[in-house]
Amino acid sequence: MTATQNSQHAASPARTAVFIVGGGPVGLSMAILMNRFGIDFVMVERASSTTDHPKARGCWSRTMEIFRQWGIEERMRARGLPDNSDMFAFVESMAGHEYGRTLPEVNIGLSPAWKCILSQDAVEEELLKHARELGAAGTSRNHILYSTEFVDYTDTPQGVKVTVRDLKTGETVAWDAACLIAADGAGSSVRRVSGLEMRGPSTMAVMANEYWKADLSGIRGAANTAAFRVVPRDSNVPMASVLNTNGCDRWLSLIKIGADKDERPGERTDEEVVRLARIHTGLPNLDVQVINRSIWRLSRQVATGFRKNRVFLVGDAAHRFPPSGGYGMNSGIQDAHNLAWKLDLVLKGRASERLLDSYDQERRPVAESNADFSYGNTQRFLKTDEAFRRGNIDEINFWIKDTENHVHSVGQSLGFSYDEGALVPDGTAKPAMRTRSYEPSDRPGGRFPHLWLDLARKRSTLDWFDKHFVLVVGLKGEAWLEAAKEVSARRDLQIDTRQLEEDAEKHGLLIGLRGAVLVRPDGHVAWRMPWQPSDPAAELASALDQLIG
Repeated sequence: MTATQNSQHAASPARTAVFIVGGGPVGLSMAILMNRFGIDFVMVERASSTTDHPKARGCWSRTMEIFRQWGIEERMRARGLPDNSDMFAFVESMAGHEYGRTLPEVNIGLSPAWKCILSQDAVEEELLKHARELGAAGTSRNHILYSTEFVDYTDTPQGVKVTVRDLKTGETVAWDAACLIAADGAGSSVRRVSGLEMRGPSTMAVMANEYWKADLSGIRGAANTAAFRVVPRDSNVPMASVLNTNGCDRWLSLIKIGADKDERPGERTDEEVVRLARIHTGLPNLDVQVINRSIWRLSRQVATGFRKNRVFLVGDAAHRFPPSGGYGMNSGIQDAHNLAWKLDLVLKGRASERLLDSYDQERRPVAESNADFSYGNTQRFLKTDEAFRRGNIDEINFWIKDTENHVHSVGQSLGFSYDEGALVPDGTAKPAMRTRSYEPSDRPGGRFPHLWLDLARKRSTLDWFDKHFVLVVGLKGEAWLEAAKEVSARRDLQIDTRQLEEDAEKHGLLIGLRGAVLVRPDGHVAWRMPWQPSDPAAELASALDQLIG
């Protein structure tokens, strides 16, 4: 049985190491990571396949860096909008008067993998394809099961017992697992059973997504504009955000339909969706095909805890953001990336159980920060809508310009830093985080900076970090290289080493000529000593004791 056969019969094992509930982008990312670390897993998804709806949109630089590490960045980029499409246009109709637009965020080389406007349906398809490729070369102990729903779980001395149901046959199957990963979205059944609660407003508005197909190639700039905020002249026609999902012919209209419930007299018919699409585009004879639709609630919630015993919440199961800013899917994939290496070390007996506590310590504050950023963007849109209703052109221009604070968010994407968790603080003061700018640093807690390692700009320092700890040493830090060998052998823990080939201070790194930084598998700095002590091996070993026990 291969890793991707959708069957639970015959050779299915009764036990696995990691059980993943939910097969969206976060669950699929966790499955890929488990395969990369050589950890047995089962992933179940109640739907029959990946989503056919755009849902989330946009993969920001940190997520694209992860895809680059997995070797699928270019595949993802090929499915997205052209570069420099990250613009919002404010219009009376898409073919009509334009009030103004934001400018694209400038890429100044802070990452080897700049952001890409990419819809969730395409992300899921590419992640599943990659998971299947890994499975074909992997073991028969890994399973991706669609049309399979989570029923319940109970704690056991060894971990959890998970019960699932095959929706095609009705058969119920129980699995024993060391860990349970809840990647089953905003309405997470696993979270409900665990008793972990969400904090924050569950409904700030009720929204309708209407997904439709039409050729808008005649509209200038439509192919490389990420979103149109349509403010019709007729006040009886609802405002809408029309999102460009593929740079070609598929469009997603987001329309508010109520404050805390659907306030329409009835769901719009296909004919009404077509009529609205024609009004919003300004093309009365446009050929429109309705693809599908959904209704969802605008929320700002973060779970009170991301872990309960051996159950871990990731993605929308752990946090729900307004989509303004695009941080939901990105945060979820980064949740998985943070948790995976910790599970690897603990499940293989190379780290103490307390390492798993750092998942909540690190990712929950990031979720709160991203939730606040997303909520602020939602408020910005409300202010912009109010300005349009008042008709004051100076006020309108102000809020259109202010929307660039929504679109330009490299600091939010790359600049987050963990304050506590799997790191050893060095006493330096944490710099202020700025959403629009990012200043590279090798301070513990932050992402190790990207530096190109060759003139062709193919190899980055970020390529050093994947499955093991890496000790990065200064230009004259040879003593640290020997220390890493000694500590690695003593602890039976692989520690890779890399030596910088120039003085790093001019790039914002304070590692020093004779210093070292220990970087985690997820690319975040765990410990820094910018000088050479009398016993480098003892200092490194002490740092590891604090990090992983």
